[in-house]
Amino acid sequence: MALACWPALVGCSDAASSREDASGPDVDPVRAELVALFAGDHPGDDSTEAGECFADGLLDKVTPDQLREGGVLDKEFDVNREVTALDRTVAEAWTYAQLACTDFVAESTKAQVDLTSGKLDTSKYVACLDRRLDQDIIRNATIAALMADWSDEALEDLSVAQSVCSKTSLQPS
Repeated sequence: MALACWPALVGCSDAASSREDASGPDVDPVRAELVALFAGDHPGDDSTEAGECFADGLLDKVTPDQLREGGVLDKEFDVNREVTALDRTVAEAWTYAQLACTDFVAESTKAQVDLTSGKLDTSKYVACLDRRLDQDIIRNATIAALMADWSDEALEDLSVAQSVCSKTSLQPS
């Protein structure tokens, strides 16, 4: 459910880690689950730090109850492991947090290097993405993907940019 990551827009804080919502669950276990979800199965220091930033940013924008209603958490406030479309409020909060904590172009580049078995000219790929994408496209595409709105123009623009930039940035074998 965690899409490719995006450029930093704001700083992160530890405020969410000590909050409790009087009408909802303890935020700390929810935060820990969100960190683990974002950091992945084999987190390194960078991905754990990004996961902490993401969880704090998300919990600054939405409550655990909203995350449950929006599809991220299940009835017990555990991360919902089923692939689901998020509602707009949660998709926007997720995107805000993701963009604040990671760099989309860097994450896309890492993914393309893996997909091409290291045959990608990373400087060409980065320059190409920088020419073809702006923050609005990245933000809108992320929101659309989280909402499973596959017809959104920004999502198509993002996909085409990644495909074209990958193809034009391959190094000869």
